[in-house]
Amino acid sequence: MDEFRLCLLFFLLFVAVAKCKYTNGWPKSKPFGASQTNWTGNWSGVIEAYPEGEMGAGWTKTLEIGDYPMANYSCTTLRGIMKENDTVRITKDYRLCRGRGADDLYIDQGDATLAVQWMNDVLVAPFKFNGVFAVSRLRMRGDILEEEIVITDDTPAVKNVLVSVRARSLHLIQMRRISASNIGRNLFPLHLLCYIGTFLVKFAFD
Repeated sequence: MDEFRLCLLFFLLFVAVAKCKYTNGWPKSKPFGASQTNWTGNWSGVIEAYPEGEMGAGWTKTLEIGDYPMANYSCTTLRGIMKENDTVRITKDYRLCRGRGADDLYIDQGDATLAVQWMNDVLVAPFKFNGVFAVSRLRMRGDILEEEIVITDDTPAVKNVLVSVRARSLHLIQMRRISASNIGRNLFPLHLLCYIGTFLVKFAFD
């Protein structure tokens, strides 16, 4: 019986390891329940840009996202390619990185870094560049990865005075998965492991 209990212990340990491997680090899908989302894979969609005539309107964007950086000082792929009529216009070969701790996140652009943060289940990146202020957000809604970028003038603030800021452009894109990660695909179904484990525990210790 002791040998059987030892085997059972190893089995339950395997279940725990499998569960840990399945948890991928991406946030829960808040609007659609508490299911684990997985952003890892390749995504594609058509860019909407406003006002009319804004650069990027009608372009196709492909976004490659690697496994979530679970360990400190690790990075993952975040590569975007934008095409107009099958002609590559912009390539952004970036990386999503984790510094010291789970909340220390940034995008490595090669020659610069951009701090990002989770606000609920939305990945938010505010930044300034060449006289403009921009806020980028990325979130999963159901099975669609949504990206929104709002660009405004970088108007200086005045204490105790309401200052209007002119919006320059709005870019929207809804991306669908065109290829997925293999994470969790080769694992034995976890709910069956739990049922088997419960049965063995009852049998071993009754």
